[in-house]
Amino acid sequence: RDLRMSDALLLKIQLFAKARELAAGKTVLEVRIQSSEFPLTCEQFLDRFVYQAVPALQVLKGSAFLALNDEYCVPEQILNLRETDDLALIPPISGG
Repeated sequence: RDLRMSDALLLKIQLFAKARELAAGKTVLEVRIQSSEFPLTCEQFLDRFVYQAVPALQVLKGSAFLALNDEYCVPEQILNLRETDDLALIPPISGG
């Protein structure tokens, strides 16, 4: 399903490492987005839906990346999302 066929999308965002820890161990964050919210940039999507759904994730703002179908999104990228998209919040990688 995409926005042309529905009023809303139910999106699932996989959480990894520090993002999972900050989300109290959740492995997947589900967000529902109304078609009236689009178009959205990657940065707007994170601010309005991911960081609002789990405020603790806001500490990752500016350092975490959104991946869409295995490719990193840039902040100004316009998202054309479908429920079948593979979304992930990738926190900064630590270690060395």
